[in-house]
Amino acid sequence: MKFSSLPGTQQQASTIVLGCAWFGTDIPESRAFELMDTFAGQGGNFLDTAHMYAGWVPGGAGKSETTIGRWLKTVRRADVVVGTKGADQGMNEASIRRQLAESLTRLATDYVDFYWLHSDDPQTPAGEILGWLNRMADEGLFRSFGCSNWRLPRLREAAQYAKDHRLRGFAASQIGWSLARVTPEVAKAGSQVFMDDDTFAFHRNTGMPVVAFSSQAGGFFAGKYNPEGAPEGQKPNPAIVRYYGTPENHARLAAVRKFAGTRGRTANQVALAYLINQPFPAFAIVGAGTRDYVLDACGAADLVLTAGDLAALDIRR
Repeated sequence: MKFSSLPGTQQQASTIVLGCAWFGTDIPESRAFELMDTFAGQGGNFLDTAHMYAGWVPGGAGKSETTIGRWLKTVRRADVVVGTKGADQGMNEASIRRQLAESLTRLATDYVDFYWLHSDDPQTPAGEILGWLNRMADEGLFRSFGCSNWRLPRLREAAQYAKDHRLRGFAASQIGWSLARVTPEVAKAGSQVFMDDDTFAFHRNTGMPVVAFSSQAGGFFAGKYNPEGAPEGQKPNPAIVRYYGTPENHARLAAVRKFAGTRGRTANQVALAYLINQPFPAFAIVGAGTRDYVLDACGAADLVLTAGDLAALDIRR
């Protein structure tokens, strides 16, 4: 496993991060335990969840965090980097504290290693938000904190305020990012934020870590979306085609498949390695429903890519 620093936390975090959104619902608790055990057995220690996860499933609210909390009782708590997210019910200190208290109860722990704001409210000054988070960190509720789905102007605003007022700032940003770039239509729509050239330059210049969701591009590199057609019995997801079905991405897919063949790796491993070999700390959240998928994702951790390799895979047209 490859590890990198998350500022403010007390240990190195695995650059492959296990996404736990469906734990306790579509992925029953017994299988979720197997996946976390397998992940830990490969050296993985960074889990990603959120207060809101599985709330879209009838009776599913809190199941992800609760499942993780039960599993944490089977291991040494200090060995696991737990990240959860809040601020889904209003950007104010009282709401964030309420959600965080519920998350801590579900996770059966008195602190989380990394706390994310899951959304942004541009009408609320970044400095005011940092004040709340610094107070909660001082109280020991979390070791460090970051933002998810914050756009670049707000990242800059928060960083400048933290510097000017000698406060702890966001230690990392969680956005959508994979070797396959989302289409411009998708990037402009909705509340999710995806990596672009300006944001990449910001992270390269500042060294702020990125924790990437959608790191596998919804399975774009797994075989269903090959130009010659999907394997028998597999049907491409129209949503993934809408997100990633561009000539550039198909060229990247072809390059990934060719490169993977020369290294004896899977295309998915190469796509994940593209993220975690960047010139700044980068982490890839992976969704895995089976033990084999966990093993495949963790296999990306020791694949070293040079700057030349990265450029050859990130084809531009």
